[in-house]
Amino acid sequence: MTDPFDLAEFLPEQPMLGMYMRHRRESLGMTQEEVARGMFVSVSLYRKLESGERPISVDRLEDWCAVVSAPVWMLQKMVSLAVPKMFPRAVGAWPPQLRQEDLDHIESFPFPAYFHRFPEYEILAANSVAREMIPWLQPTEPDADRPANVIERMMTEPLAREVLGNWEEIVHRLLFILRVNSPGVVAPERLAQIIETCRTNPDFERLWRTDMDEAVYNNSLATVRNPETGELHRFTMRSYNSFHPDNCNYQLFTLTPRPE
Repeated sequence: MTDPFDLAEFLPEQPMLGMYMRHRRESLGMTQEEVARGMFVSVSLYRKLESGERPISVDRLEDWCAVVSAPVWMLQKMVSLAVPKMFPRAVGAWPPQLRQEDLDHIESFPFPAYFHRFPEYEILAANSVAREMIPWLQPTEPDADRPANVIERMMTEPLAREVLGNWEEIVHRLLFILRVNSPGVVAPERLAQIIETCRTNPDFERLWRTDMDEAVYNNSLATVRNPETGELHRFTMRSYNSFHPDNCNYQLFTLTPRPE
């Protein structure tokens, strides 16, 4: 019997844009002829683009995304494959080189704030509010062999399911992002470690292999249980990439209280 967690399936050495193009097209029930017509290219050229025989320009990627109504995250992923020098693999990225100004920045927030490495969600830093509110989602010490990881902690920490009222939706989203965005970006060795850790959870295979509805993907709600009263409180999750300064290669994640 084939191992359902064969990493070769998820960690291709040279992931192809065509894999995503074909998956999206077939999920919509569209033919190659229909997509080619919408992109104003010949069917023979489109077939070569989808098979990986011909490189695709960013302009044509945008045309393709418009034809198949691809969400922004899919365009971003495909651009990362089309222009790999702009999105290098995060090899040797631990320990993180965090600036004091960035650590001061997240400490200024009166609500939980983190620095994550996207798309694998390594926990690089957490402010004091986050450390107190969610102690099991803390970064490891810089001299640790590997960083703490949000997805690993969510899948292996029993408190995660107790504390998060919508645990399954949040974890499913994280695994979906990891599966779709990591090939070609995350070091294969690190991706393999994350998958092997998460597979100890009996829900892993189902969540890993199930695609996600775009409305669910964009849901920003997190419900967090008060350990003393058991009451669920509503928070809005937000992730931000730094455009200024543009030398910040980690993502800011915040949890802000949402009106009840």
